[in-house]
Amino acid sequence: MLLLTSVYGWKAQAQETFQLLREKEIRARVVGKDITDAAHWVNYLRPDGVLLSSESGSKWTGAWKIQNNKLCMSIPNVEGLSCNQVWMSGTNIRMRANKDQETFDATVEKHRAN
Repeated sequence: MLLLTSVYGWKAQAQETFQLLREKEIRARVVGKDITDAAHWVNYLRPDGVLLSSESGSKWTGAWKIQNNKLCMSIPNVEGLSCNQVWMSGTNIRMRANKDQETFDATVEKHRAN
């Protein structure tokens, strides 16, 4: 019986429950922090709307805002902002533009000054 409880308990913890965030929740959980894949890229959303990004040694400055409960960020060489729904489970973040598009996953961490 103990073995079954351990197995089922582990299985429940392994399944993450992502919740869709609205504007207030996005501000509270993401703004002022780093969104990163922990290996290749990091996006820092400064509270003043400035986006500081780096990827594989390249750095650039852009902009971000929250619009219609989506996080919108600038992307180099792309005009306008790219807007995504924000889903979170703990410090894990999942973003996607629309229901029919793929998601990209990362983590949200305390900002590390460069």
